[in-house]
Amino acid sequence: MSESDQPRVKRSRFDTSGPAASSQPGPAAGNDDAKTKLEKAKRLLELSKALRNKVPKVTGATLPPLPPPAAPSASLAAAPGGKPKTSTPASLYLDDQGREVDEQGRLVKRDTRAVAAPTLKLNERVEGKKAAPKEPEPPKRSFYDQEIGERLLNKTLRRPRASFDFVQHGRFEKQAEAMRLKAQFGDEAVKAKPPKAFEDKKSAGPIGDVNMIPLGQRPLKEEKKEPELDPIPDVEWWDQRLLRNPQTYGVGESGEDIAANLNTDKITILVEHPVPIDPPAEEAPPPPMPLMLTAKERKKLKTQRRNEREKDRQEMIRQGLMEPPKPKVKISNLMRVLGNEAVADPSAMEAEVRAQMEEREQAHKDRNLARKLTPAEKREKKHIKLVGAAAEGEAPTVAVYSVDKLNKPAHRFKVRVNAEELHMTGCSVTTEALSVVVVEGGPKAHKRYNKLMLNRIKWDEDQEEEDDTKEESGVHRKVPGCRLAWTGKVKATAFDKFVVHDAKSAAEACKFLEDRGIAHYWDLAEATVQE
Repeated sequence: MSESDQPRVKRSRFDTSGPAASSQPGPAAGNDDAKTKLEKAKRLLELSKALRNKVPKVTGATLPPLPPPAAPSASLAAAPGGKPKTSTPASLYLDDQGREVDEQGRLVKRDTRAVAAPTLKLNERVEGKKAAPKEPEPPKRSFYDQEIGERLLNKTLRRPRASFDFVQHGRFEKQAEAMRLKAQFGDEAVKAKPPKAFEDKKSAGPIGDVNMIPLGQRPLKEEKKEPELDPIPDVEWWDQRLLRNPQTYGVGESGEDIAANLNTDKITILVEHPVPIDPPAEEAPPPPMPLMLTAKERKKLKTQRRNEREKDRQEMIRQGLMEPPKPKVKISNLMRVLGNEAVADPSAMEAEVRAQMEEREQAHKDRNLARKLTPAEKREKKHIKLVGAAAEGEAPTVAVYSVDKLNKPAHRFKVRVNAEELHMTGCSVTTEALSVVVVEGGPKAHKRYNKLMLNRIKWDEDQEEEDDTKEESGVHRKVPGCRLAWTGKVKATAFDKFVVHDAKSAAEACKFLEDRGIAHYWDLAEATVQE
């Protein structure tokens, strides 16, 4: 067989057989090495058998059989060069599909059955612990989430949160009493029925265990008793005076004829208003006293209010709710504000600035004119200052003065002119024996006029001169004066202006007042003279 017909053998790079090893020793040396290796393999086989016989047999444990000694393969044969081949790993051949094949290209079949491994009793116990019965798994549902379930389980297994442990009322007192009984009478006293003095009225349990209270032994809470209402009367008290028979509303057996029992004579057009009574309550605290500020404090408050108004205005401009004001340009700051524009055309800029100044001045005058009062408002303001502002729907006030002697022109002038200046209406009726002055007006005007009639006018000026001349004769006359006969509110005024009337007698004076429906004022004045 030629060299080309021999099968190819794959060599590794560590294989020293081949043509390159022809320079090695001859075949005799290679045969000696093979024999030495075969003897070593036999000795190892004998040693393994001796060891297996020495190891005691373990129940349930088996050792895998040792593989038979391998016969010297062709690789141990001497190479053509005479040098034996060294032990090298078997070559692996794969086909185009990645399966293992032999040198001739045939598919290699391997035994894939699992080899039983040796086990010991210790391993069995460990495996038994691992194979302990597991807890039943939760039922598998379509909506069950394992992660959420584990989290919920962990939450439920947490340590309970610490809370207060309240002691029942009287617990330690009963324990102390039990200890005193035990120290005095022994253990039998505690086991026996406790005295009534030491029994808990709220509990039937023994003293030794005060927390053991049987159910149903606690007394029920006392229910609040509602106040008893008065019985409903047959006839209300406000209807009794309108009925002929105040014991019942109706008349007859059925009691339906109420009209026959009604006393219509007591029904009038008058309306009875109950007297208002303040509810029983504590008096309200007095209001705080007004704080009088100094001039410096008032000035400081005024400055603060002005600054707040300016801040509000700036905020509104910043938010776009108010148009920003135009720059206030004057002749003095013309060059600083306008800058290059003023340099380019100074005459036009000066004319524009002067027009703006005139516009601002005119706006200032218009504002002052808008605040200025009209002539009618000025009169009304002056009238309110003198007389006082009358409340809406307030009745006028009338004052009646009784004057002993009103014949001096100066006194008559003061009485009339002051009434006119205070915008008061009324009359002055003068007779030789008595004079009556009636004035109508507001409270402030009456206050001023009362000072005039009772304090300012000196009614006894002429009397003092006459008294000086008649002191020698011993005759003394009554000192004239003025008295307030009556004052009060009336439904309507009787005069449109202040009238002066000189009467020759009292009858004529009464007739003058009677025509205006105030004749009783004369009677009031005469009553003060008699007093």
